[in-house]
Amino acid sequence: METAIIGLSQAGKTTFFNALNEYHTGEQDRAGGVRNANGANLADIKVPDVRVERLYGLFKPKKKALASVCFKDLQLEFTDNGGIAAASLGQLRSADALTLIIRAFQDDTVAHSLGEVDPLRDFNQLLDAIVFSDYEIAEKRIGRLVKEGKKAEREYQRLLKIREHLEQGRLLGRGFITPEDRSLFSGFAFLSAKPLILVANTGEKSADTLPLQQAAGAKGLTLFHFQGVAEMEIAQLDPDEQIEFLEHMGIDEPVKNRFLRTIYTELNLVSFLTAGEDEVRAWSIPRNTPAMQAAGKIHSDLERGFIRAEVVEWNQLLEAGGFKEAKRNGVMRLEGKDYPVKDGDVITIRFNV
Repeated sequence: METAIIGLSQAGKTTFFNALNEYHTGEQDRAGGVRNANGANLADIKVPDVRVERLYGLFKPKKKALASVCFKDLQLEFTDNGGIAAASLGQLRSADALTLIIRAFQDDTVAHSLGEVDPLRDFNQLLDAIVFSDYEIAEKRIGRLVKEGKKAEREYQRLLKIREHLEQGRLLGRGFITPEDRSLFSGFAFLSAKPLILVANTGEKSADTLPLQQAAGAKGLTLFHFQGVAEMEIAQLDPDEQIEFLEHMGIDEPVKNRFLRTIYTELNLVSFLTAGEDEVRAWSIPRNTPAMQAAGKIHSDLERGFIRAEVVEWNQLLEAGGFKEAKRNGVMRLEGKDYPVKDGDVITIRFNV
C-alpha cells in the first residue's frame, strides 16, 4: 500500500515524512528513506503489531516480519492554470491514498510562499488543484470519445456526470465511483476518488485550525494533528526516551503509530498472519479480501493453486500452544476461496500447482 505525501512549499512535508521514518538520518539512510529517480523520498514504514511478537515467542522462528506501508514524499509542481503538472501526476496516480500536509504553524523564520499563514486557504488550493487535474483528464477523454463517435457508450455518459461533479469543485470521493465504474476508469486513477487525509502541522505555535477542521468535516475528511519538528526529533530518540518527551507534550504515542492507525482506517486495511518454524509475518490487505486473493499476497503460486485455507484466530492459536493443539481443540477451521479474511487470522494455505 502506497501513500503519497503532498503539500505547498514550507508546509512540513519532509518533516512529517522524517517523523514517520525513524531511520532517515546519517548512515541509517540506506535502511530507511531513499531518493528515487523521479526525486521522491520513499520509505517502507513497519507497522507495529504485538501479535507478531507474541507468535514469534510461541514458534521461535528464524525471523519475523511486520507489515509495512510505503510513504512517498513528493515535491508538487503546479501548472499555470492551477492544476498539477504531469511530472507530479504520474507519481500521484499510482498511490493508494493522498496525505495533504497543511501548514498550521506560525514561525517568522519560515516564510510562507503566499504571505500570511492561512490553513483553510492552503487546503482549498490543494483541493482545487486535485479536482482540476481530474477535470482535465475527464474533459480530454470526453473530447476523444466525441471524435470517435462513441457518445452512446456508457463511458461517455458516466464521464459527463463526473465532469459535472468536478465542475462544481466537488471531490469524487470513494462513493461516487461505483464498482462498475472502477473497472471502466481504472486507468484514469482519479485523484479525488482516492482516500484523502489532512495533516495539520501545528508546530510549536499553532495557527487557528478551527476553520480547517470545519471544512474537513464538511467534506467527510479526517484531520490529523502533528506538532512538526518537535515530533520529528522525538521520533529519532530511543523508544524509552520518547515516552517522557511525548508525555510533556500531552501526546500518548509516537506520530508513526498514530498515523499508521489512521491509514489503516482510511484505507480499510486489516492484517492477517502466517506463522511457522521459518517465519512469523503480518500481511496487510483490504478488509474482506477473499482467502484466495490473500494467498496471492504471500505468493502467486498459492493463489493459482489454491485449494483450502486453514484458519485460526491468533489469540486462540496462542492459547492452544500451536497448530496441532488448535486442531485438537477444534478452533482451527477449513475455509474456501471466498472466505473474507479477518484481522488477526493466522492462515496456512493448502495448494497444488
